[in-house]
Amino acid sequence: MLHRLAILPILALNLWANTQNFELLADDVKSDEGIVTANKNVVVYSETYLVTADKAVYNQNTGVIELFGNVNMMKGVGEISRSNYAKINLNDDSSSFEALFMMDKELEVWIRSDESSSDAKFYHTKNPIVSSCNVTDPDWSITATSAKLNKDTKFLHMFNPVFHLGNVPIFYLPYFGFSTDTTRRTGLLPPQFGYKKSEGFIYRQPIYFAPYNEWDFQIDPQIRTSRGAGAYSTFRFADSEFSSGEIGFGFFRDKEKYREKQKNDNSNEQSLKNKTHKGLELKYDRNSLFKGYFERNLQEGLWLDATILNDIDYLKLKGNSTDFDSLVTSNLNYFLTDSTNYFGAYAKYYIDTEKIGSKNENKDTLQELPNLQYHRFTDTLFLPNILYSVDLQSHRYERKIGVNANAYELNLPLSLHVPLFDELATLSFYENLYATHINYSKKATSSTNNSKDKTSDYINNYHKIALHTDLAKAYDSFYHTINFGSEYLLAGYEKGRLDDEFLYDENGAIYENFLGKESTKDEVSGYLTQYFYTSNGTKILRHSISQGYYTKDNEPSNLKNTISIYPFANLSITNRLEYSHADNELKRIQTGLDYSNEYFGTSILHTLKRSTNKQQDSYLTTSANINLPRQYKLLGGWQYDLERSYTKMWRAGITHNRKCWNYGFIYQQDIEPITTTTGSATKRTQGFYFMVNFYPMGGIHYDFSVSKDNQSSSDK
Repeated sequence: MLHRLAILPILALNLWANTQNFELLADDVKSDEGIVTANKNVVVYSETYLVTADKAVYNQNTGVIELFGNVNMMKGVGEISRSNYAKINLNDDSSSFEALFMMDKELEVWIRSDESSSDAKFYHTKNPIVSSCNVTDPDWSITATSAKLNKDTKFLHMFNPVFHLGNVPIFYLPYFGFSTDTTRRTGLLPPQFGYKKSEGFIYRQPIYFAPYNEWDFQIDPQIRTSRGAGAYSTFRFADSEFSSGEIGFGFFRDKEKYREKQKNDNSNEQSLKNKTHKGLELKYDRNSLFKGYFERNLQEGLWLDATILNDIDYLKLKGNSTDFDSLVTSNLNYFLTDSTNYFGAYAKYYIDTEKIGSKNENKDTLQELPNLQYHRFTDTLFLPNILYSVDLQSHRYERKIGVNANAYELNLPLSLHVPLFDELATLSFYENLYATHINYSKKATSSTNNSKDKTSDYINNYHKIALHTDLAKAYDSFYHTINFGSEYLLAGYEKGRLDDEFLYDENGAIYENFLGKESTKDEVSGYLTQYFYTSNGTKILRHSISQGYYTKDNEPSNLKNTISIYPFANLSITNRLEYSHADNELKRIQTGLDYSNEYFGTSILHTLKRSTNKQQDSYLTTSANINLPRQYKLLGGWQYDLERSYTKMWRAGITHNRKCWNYGFIYQQDIEPITTTTGSATKRTQGFYFMVNFYPMGGIHYDFSVSKDNQSSSDK
């Protein structure tokens, strides 16, 4: 060891002066006419390399070092390679290898080849094997006649690649390439492939541009061979240290032949309304706008999420999801607050895609543009146990066809809380004042009288007294907490009324009363909420119940009861119900079960709702999955409308999930919304879906679906 340490400074200072600054360590080092030979426990390291080998030979004249036997090399942060032989030119950083195995530690992608070399820009390999799975027996791999890896961009180019599942070749391409680097940079993102019988072969190729840290741009052109072509794009930006946003826009243009074919595949038996499906999306988030102009410690937030589109197909064609809300909502929210006061401004704009193509289009959809709010947080008044708060709001409800309104609201609650029996219980007194003023436009007094009803005022005051307590007790095998109390609400001063179920416009058209409020009734009520826990703190039951009684009407209000049982750590059973004594029926009941463990998971949910106009909805939703050996999973789902006796959706399939790849086979039947020339329609589709993703390259999606049933939604 003394000999090894003594020779090291001579080698480092004299031999490598004209090449890279690196050092050599070995148990046995000899030099003869410019040839340095090192044996046993050879270590070569510099700023870029760390290499170990059984033997090394360095030519001082050419700057070439050869390494023999068990050559292990680490280069940079995450690049690891192993070979039987390596030759490195320290002057130009070129190299060659025999029986090379190279791996990226971060992505866990590896390359194995019999022969390879490198120059200043590329690693070149012959007959390589590439995968990110287990090295000894990979689930998938790609073989090629040759490949090259760009040292700067980390993009791998493969020529004549053959894709294998296990040892079985699946398909061949003349060329295939993908990035092995997650660094933000301009280039191609993993493509997406698919097939759908009605739309043909689907190919989507995302292209990513990242010229600056402050913004980037992505464009996703796509083609559906039997349907048409289009492109979606997203521009992302950070315009300051406390704000960021993105702008998305896109279009897809259908072939005329495809549009005509849709007449036989939807409930309206009409062609699609739009030949081009297009839209624009904007998102913006900012947490500092005006607060910098004030010396006070304020919190501030601005959030914009806006979408404009001409039909629901814009969203369906954008991605692979089939779960869409027909009501597309755009939001603008702003708030400025301190510990005492809060100011907010909100706006909502709705596009009801079910109305697109109908007579009025979206003109009779009610918009909220804007709403303003001032709120003073709960604070003490004169005494610590006297609390109050103030809430002021203004609302502007606007639409081109139908009743419009401007509404102004005041809510002023005041409360007094008195502890009793050494704080065992609390007696509370509440005084609440609510007032609103409404300016209507295009509103008539009734369906037959078109005289204008311009304003409405409503004032409501009520008093409430409440007695409640919180108790807890530990038993030998469980722990119990309970909160219960009773309240008496006494109606006070009231002027005006807003309890009409419908509103009428100047033409006698009927609209739901969007400003409706029921009058306050004298009511005495009781409530109870309790929890049971095991001795080790695990929750086993939650139960809540409330019941009121209207003293002047001499009738009970609706009974509400919720109970959740947790018999095991991974099982919960919940039932929620609301019962109307006046109608002698359940208004709503929902029962659900959730169970999951390392082998199996399932959920079952049944919902029954009855509305005031005697309409009833009853539907069942279920899902289940079974975890199988070797990362396989069986899954299924079912949605059934019990009231109309039809299946809305069902699916069954199998998936396989591993770190290096995942795939799934799923058969699904569903109802899809579409927009036709006469309005919204539906079509029932069933099909087979195949998805496979190879990490880190991306995946292929195969979607084979056919139209089965053209029943309209009104018939179901």
